[in-house]
Amino acid sequence: MDSFVRLQDTCARSLTRYENVTTDGAVLVAVSGGIDSSLLLLTMARLRDEGRLTGKLAAAHINHGVRPDSLENAQHVQDLCDRLDVPVTVRRLEFDEEFPSEESMRDKRYSALSEAARDFGASVLLTGHHADDNLETVLFRMMRGTGPRGLAGIPESRWLGHGDQRLLLVRPLLRTRRSTIECLLERLGEQPFHDTSNDDTRFARNELRHETIPELRKHMGIGLDVALMTVASTARAANDIVEAQGLRVLTQRARHRTNWRLELDLQGLDMDSMPFVRDALRQAHITMHSHSETPSTAWLDRAMSLLDMDNGKRVAGRTGLLVERIRNGLLMVNTDLTGATPDVVDGNIVFPIDGDRHRFGKTEWSLQAHEHPLPPLVPSPAEAGPLRALIDPRVCGEAFFLRTRRAGDRFQPLGSNQSMDLRRFLQGRHLPRFDRDRLPLIVDQDDRILWIPGVEVSQIARLHLNTHRCIEIIVTCG
Repeated sequence: MDSFVRLQDTCARSLTRYENVTTDGAVLVAVSGGIDSSLLLLTMARLRDEGRLTGKLAAAHINHGVRPDSLENAQHVQDLCDRLDVPVTVRRLEFDEEFPSEESMRDKRYSALSEAARDFGASVLLTGHHADDNLETVLFRMMRGTGPRGLAGIPESRWLGHGDQRLLLVRPLLRTRRSTIECLLERLGEQPFHDTSNDDTRFARNELRHETIPELRKHMGIGLDVALMTVASTARAANDIVEAQGLRVLTQRARHRTNWRLELDLQGLDMDSMPFVRDALRQAHITMHSHSETPSTAWLDRAMSLLDMDNGKRVAGRTGLLVERIRNGLLMVNTDLTGATPDVVDGNIVFPIDGDRHRFGKTEWSLQAHEHPLPPLVPSPAEAGPLRALIDPRVCGEAFFLRTRRAGDRFQPLGSNQSMDLRRFLQGRHLPRFDRDRLPLIVDQDDRILWIPGVEVSQIARLHLNTHRCIEIIVTCG
């Protein structure tokens, strides 16, 4: 079989693995003008012409603006796309610093590509990373120091963005060697644009490619490639196990989960499970971060260290994400996305006993109340859990209100003859610091606290043996 036909089949199979995504929109190819992205575009254009591409095909070129020949490069890509009848957009990046870092250029490049994908209505972004790029990445990370995730190399696919703005990044050429790509492009009569910045050994990646790897190959030959591929495949298998177990921890032990918060109940987990807890935090960080960023190793180290600290200790992130040590585990919150509590400066909020669900401002808390002629026997208090309370309205009155805590608040716990300072009570019950100023308190017309959801019912609101009317209040977090 012709090698170019085999490459077409490889790309087609790669897209087929994600057909649940690719059928929803166009396919966008990131084209730098080099050998890998040029061949990828030629391959995708052939698939389109043969009717093997379900959606439309488009291209995007990112002009970093750091090379004197960047305009010539952009024109080369434009000419290639015109010949292939592929619509293309060219995006120029702006940097605050004169010599931006590789990381800064990469982040802005992917941001620009995501914007281009939205403009084209693309659901998938293709890049031309190939097998040699993967080997370079593994070696680069080994030299800098990394764990199984870093040693696993470049993934074939990953998500960019979050929510409705998510974009699937796919690398169809990841198992194709650079030498194969060069031969195919030469056979097709295409002349790629030579990016002079790839020759600049001031960049660490270029130094590795042009100096370190050739020197290693002199001594190891093909053994270098075999060794790196073995490391990558072994690390990928180990990483898959850790990631699957991390997802299991996240699925089974997440409590009160919303877009901006979750609690990880870690009771009963032993030290052998801590690597899975760490990965659960990593996955939660990606999900809750405003730009779906992966946390740094240092941040994960600091977050995990909270498990050896007292309740209330916190680790803050760079963009509003914080982790707090709570009694049963860890609480993760994105404070930039949290909804505001209602404004109760001019008085408490009336809480109607109508069976409807009422959200407490824009927070994660919702409440509903039902009236019963007798205290319900099912579910039992143990089965109902701490987010449900039964209140006798005879002593506390018929009117109920909602508010957050205030300075000087006092609370009379169930079974106690005296009230105590609310702040001290909440500290003693290990309520997360984050929740103390957001939790809806149920109070009566005299502003006495009747129930702290998830914590305690007041002695004032307790049921009696002769209780004939009962108010059932259910609170949900999420």
